[in-house]
Amino acid sequence: MLTNGQKRALHSAARQLGLADELRRSVQRRLGGFHSAADRTATRHGFLAVMAFFEKQAGGRLRGFSEGYWQEAYEREDPESALRFKARALGAELGMDAGDLDRFVASDRVSGGRARDLASAPRRVLRKLVEALKAMLERQRGTRSAEPETKERPVHAAH
Repeated sequence: MLTNGQKRALHSAARQLGLADELRRSVQRRLGGFHSAADRTATRHGFLAVMAFFEKQAGGRLRGFSEGYWQEAYEREDPESALRFKARALGAELGMDAGDLDRFVASDRVSGGRARDLASAPRRVLRKLVEALKAMLERQRGTRSAEPETKERPVHAAH
């Protein structure tokens, strides 16, 4: 069941887009799985899906919220989406764009070609991708426990 604040946000977003009630309900049914904001079967996940859709239709921003707020909230709600969100954020820190991430996912290092891109990658591949990106970022930042600059060489006895 949605909170009163969530109900208000749904109706406000629909008004901002100029949607008639029947069209709003259609979107709620199709994307959110609920007919009415007062429907007891409405879930947070469904609510976020609808709000993310409305946000996209509004050009990426709904009044009263920062740009991409609902899309990010929706992506964080779903485990695979959260991993994709994290991978995109880490990739951006590394200067990687969507194409770079897709190629990296498909590489031998991450999926061995079993996943063709970020969107189709299963959870285990996404986890591996995020870990690889974290390691790359740590190396780039120099935060990994670095070995000393000078290594002692073993002394070999002369024969």
